[in-house]
Amino acid sequence: MKRIILLIFLANFLLSCKSQLNRKEAEYILDTVLEVSSKNRIKYNFIILTSMNVRDTAFYKNGKFGIGITIMDSKATDGLNYEKIYSYKGIPIVSQDSLKIFNSLLTPISYQNLNENSIKGLNYDPFNITLIFDKKSKLLYTFPENYENYFKKFNKN
Repeated sequence: MKRIILLIFLANFLLSCKSQLNRKEAEYILDTVLEVSSKNRIKYNFIILTSMNVRDTAFYKNGKFGIGITIMDSKATDGLNYEKIYSYKGIPIVSQDSLKIFNSLLTPISYQNLNENSIKGLNYDPFNITLIFDKKSKLLYTFPENYENYFKKFNKN
C-alpha cells in the first residue's frame, strides 16, 4: 500500500513539474517579439533572454513564471556581463534562461564583445517585453500592455 501511494505521489509530482512551454511555443514567443520590434523599427544587434519563477504573487496574481526578452543595440551597451553567447536565426543571444525554456532553440557560438559603447554614461532605453504565465502556461500579463494583442493567440483556453 505504501508503494502505491508513493508511486501516485511521484507520478503527480513529475506531471506537475513538466516544462512550462514547449519548443513551438518558445519559438512563437521569440518570433513574435522580433516581429513587434521590426514593426517599431527597433535596431537590434543582440537579444537578452530571461526566464524565472514568479515570487511576487501580490503584483502578479496567479503568476507562476515569467519571460523577459530585451532587444539591445551593442553600440549603446556598456557593462553587460556574460560568459556565453548563443544564436537564434543569426541573432546573437545572451541567455539568462533559468527555466531552460529557450535552450532547444539556441545554438552556442563563439564569444563576441557586445559592449561596444564608447561613450560612458550614455542613457539608453532598450526594447523590452515581459510575459507572465500561470501554472497552466496561460498568458496572464504582457508588459508593456499595448503589445498584448500580438500574443492573444498564444493563450490556451
